[in-house]
Amino acid sequence: MNDPARTRGHNEVGAAGERLRDQPLLPLPSASVANNPATLSTAIQTTLPAARSDRDTPERRFVRGVLARYVWLPDTPVRTSRYDRRLATTWFERGVALLVVEAALLLAGARRALRGSGLAPLPQVRSLYYFQGAVAEVLDNPCAPDLEYLGYLLDKLRPLAEVKLARLRHQELYGSELAGPADDPFRTGDSRRLLRRTR
Repeated sequence: MNDPARTRGHNEVGAAGERLRDQPLLPLPSASVANNPATLSTAIQTTLPAARSDRDTPERRFVRGVLARYVWLPDTPVRTSRYDRRLATTWFERGVALLVVEAALLLAGARRALRGSGLAPLPQVRSLYYFQGAVAEVLDNPCAPDLEYLGYLLDKLRPLAEVKLARLRHQELYGSELAGPADDPFRTGDSRRLLRRTR
């Protein structure tokens, strides 16, 4: 016997998904630091974000750019910690280019998001330290990051980042999540289903 409340909930989630596809793809508010008019949803960060003041040092701009991309990814927290900032600062002090970190975050983020649907879901990323291995991998590669390929990964991740933004907005407005655990592709690990729905 069908549960009317459950059926209504699924219909509301489906309607939200339909509305989501009709909306422009936007970056998370806290991640809007890419050089205008481009945003993190449409452009790869190849240079430091624009300075906000005379006191906005290259180190601060680097850290801001790294953390912006980090929180933009679909399976990361929406807030950063002092440990995340400390690691980003360490990368800057070691001379790691922003593009290298950008490439590492997109590569690792895509690997998580595009895993096979039959595989067990991964736990949510809790810290920027999760990406240390990916940064080392990019640094060890003698070739520079391929901007065309990074753009391809960005296109693949954008629908998932958009859903993350929709969920965040819903929580801010109503104090509850957009979908239940059974319908949440981040919790079930079935992000490919979401990618098919948002094409």
